[in-house]
Amino acid sequence: METEIDLIPSELGAIETHKYFLSEKEGREISFDEAMADFLHNYKADFLSKKLFEDNQKQHQEIQKYKWIESEKAGHDIGKAKAAMEWIEKYGSIWREERESLEKNGFISQRVEIKHRCGAYIDTTELATIAHTFGCDIYIHKNRMEQYNFTLFSKKKYLNVRSILTPKFLEAFYGETIELIATGGGAKDALEASVRLLNESPPCFPAKD
Repeated sequence: METEIDLIPSELGAIETHKYFLSEKEGREISFDEAMADFLHNYKADFLSKKLFEDNQKQHQEIQKYKWIESEKAGHDIGKAKAAMEWIEKYGSIWREERESLEKNGFISQRVEIKHRCGAYIDTTELATIAHTFGCDIYIHKNRMEQYNFTLFSKKKYLNVRSILTPKFLEAFYGETIELIATGGGAKDALEASVRLLNESPPCFPAKD
């Protein structure tokens, strides 16, 4: 990749939503690559500004609830400052992690361990067909990915299986864990079909006709 694109799950969810409405507007299916590029260029700043405002509002509500509960326990008003400091110390990081989890932002995930001792060659065109069949997007993460669309939290690299960057095959080694995430109405069924495909993937390139 020429430029590293680092996302958080809520941004990825926003790109998926943007992809849907852009497809409706254009009257054709917009690819993930197109939707992400357009979102990052034209909408990301506004999205993050709105998200920051909403996060602050939600956090304030949580602190207010904490203040009421702890004041009831103490038998007196503990005050806004004390409530805020205690809530941030006890629950702040947990609350932020949950709010920015994949599950909270409309994604489900599945991990698959490669059990064949010779490894596996994963046919990504078949994964793309599964994604299309079930009307969803599937992203794959594995170690040593040379091609990928983005990273999440500057940690894991993910590739949309229908991206123009996706190679026809991905090699996986024995004992390696493949992570799949999906979103959309058919995400659950798509992941189940994808897991079956990974478990059945051959340990070598299929023979040419």
